[in-house]
Amino acid sequence: MYLHNIKIWNFRKVGTSDKSGEIRIDNPGIDLTLNPHLNVLIGENNSGKTTIVDAIRLVLGSQAFDYYKVEDKDFHFGAAGRSREMRIECTIKGFDADEAGAFLEWISFDEKKKFELRVWLYAYVRDNRVIVNVKAGADSEGTFMDAAAKDLLRLTYLKPLRDAESELSPGYKSRLAQILINDPLFKDQFGPENQKLKHTLEKYVSNANKLIRDYFTLDSLDKDDIHEILEGTSGGKALKDKLEGFLNEFFHIDESQDPYFHISGSELASILRRLGLSLEENRSGLGALNKLFIAAELLLLQGKGFSGLRLLMVEELEAHLHPQAQVRVINALQNTRRDFNNQFILTTHSTTLASKLELNNFILTHSGQAFSLGHGQTGLYVDDYEFLERFLDATQANLFFAKGVLLVEGAGENILVPAIAEIIGRPLDKYGVSVVSVGSKAFLRYSKIFKRNDEATLPIKVAIITDLDIEQIDVGNGTIQSKKRGKMKLVPNAVEESKKLVSQYDSEDGRIKTYHSPLWTMEYDLATGNFAEYMNCATYIAQLAKSRIASHNFKGITNHEAFVRIRKARDFYGKWQEKNLSQEAIAFRIYERLANNKASKAVTAQWLAKMLLWHKSKVKELLLADPNFKYITDAIYHVTKPADGNNGK
Repeated sequence: MYLHNIKIWNFRKVGTSDKSGEIRIDNPGIDLTLNPHLNVLIGENNSGKTTIVDAIRLVLGSQAFDYYKVEDKDFHFGAAGRSREMRIECTIKGFDADEAGAFLEWISFDEKKKFELRVWLYAYVRDNRVIVNVKAGADSEGTFMDAAAKDLLRLTYLKPLRDAESELSPGYKSRLAQILINDPLFKDQFGPENQKLKHTLEKYVSNANKLIRDYFTLDSLDKDDIHEILEGTSGGKALKDKLEGFLNEFFHIDESQDPYFHISGSELASILRRLGLSLEENRSGLGALNKLFIAAELLLLQGKGFSGLRLLMVEELEAHLHPQAQVRVINALQNTRRDFNNQFILTTHSTTLASKLELNNFILTHSGQAFSLGHGQTGLYVDDYEFLERFLDATQANLFFAKGVLLVEGAGENILVPAIAEIIGRPLDKYGVSVVSVGSKAFLRYSKIFKRNDEATLPIKVAIITDLDIEQIDVGNGTIQSKKRGKMKLVPNAVEESKKLVSQYDSEDGRIKTYHSPLWTMEYDLATGNFAEYMNCATYIAQLAKSRIASHNFKGITNHEAFVRIRKARDFYGKWQEKNLSQEAIAFRIYERLANNKASKAVTAQWLAKMLLWHKSKVKELLLADPNFKYITDAIYHVTKPADGNNGK
């Protein structure tokens, strides 16, 4: 059996889908169907991942029997104030006949005539007290479950920033003891006439206690099988005699005392609570202990004698693990899920994990909502999933943790766009916006992650910044033409080309929008506008960097060298103007350095960004007035636009 679905009404960040605050069967704030095996909750901080995790814990309980009390602050605070009632409902499926037998009073059948168990928590506030009921059943009333049935639904939970050393240490509430006691190795065994047999560990402790008692009572320790380990030691009889003497002074003469030293708790449960689990004699690092703790939990979930819900829920799997270790652990978990049919619910902030896991297993949380990225839920086709699993890397995986996403074509835009955002007063980090370089025109595959096939609206804005790509050719005499398939032709109508591009990428709800350069590439088009001189200087500096790399001279460009190049570049620009060259012809000469691979687009963008930031206060108004920069600034405004509709210009 596995957790198939969770619905949440008015719990913490999650309200109701219609914002009414009234709990009805058709308006849960979250209605999330889970995969039977692996589920990964991703999203920015405070987006609702822990809300979902804690909701599941409240209904099902945990193997560690952690106590969780519903408090007033757990009720959703919405437009109408603090709600007075909440509901969380879990649906369990996948039962075999034996599992279903344990829930006969509450189990029902789904539309496919398969076993289904609905368990829900309903809480409300009365007279400043929070009343909580957990019920199950096929009808709306339900009945309370007995303890034996509820115990079969308990999940295994690893909290974030867990103290693995403490969890694996001896103690009355030892988690290690809870894990071990559920293994068949430590179950009660009975002999003839149903007589309970001593466990081997109990026999070992009994023998150890006999040795300890003899150590403190015998005058001399003879060499035999049981005392061989004590041979040659003086024993502790004198110490015990002193203790006995003090006691005899404290008691009446007819109350003779015979104290003895021993290992307390000789029953198996007590012995297990005194066991610890370590990797080495020296204290292990947090990462190693975290892996040991996860491995110990898997002992319980994968035990042959385990009966119950095999659900492991881990918050921040990456806690204390470096990227390579994260990948090894998640690969191992994915292998074990196939071998033992476990179900995993993980939360992560790790871009490394987000880039290595199958997109089909992701659940994107945002503003108290949850969106499955599984097959059929997004605008992605099967081959899109395969493409993204091949090419989506750790840097691009930032898009899963953003409030807004800027998809750009290459490294040049990736460098320049954040600088422009800072200049116009929209620093992307302050607005939670990620810039994702796709390295090609694969925008559609990435943007379709955020398109929904269901009725839900994913409230993340996406801007695609791309080139219109109408190639320009300078045929002399200031005449610019376009070339397609090697043939010269008139420049295509930019408006028509724009419509084609927009229709290909934009979403109907306006959340995903395309912003393209006016004519050709970003670099060429910027060279035709107010910042042509800046582009000329940037490409000229980049040309020096390229020539050094070509000659295996990897010395960087100093600011002094850059200023010298800037003066020379200005001289070139002045001579072009003296020749009365059109702005397009000048732009072509600037862009030629990039087109002929004499300068790097990335280095050009880096130096252009530096120069713009050097003159930040002076260039802001000029930049906003430049029509060739408008598509970039419009894209930035789109993904940083406040909810009230004020674009901040």
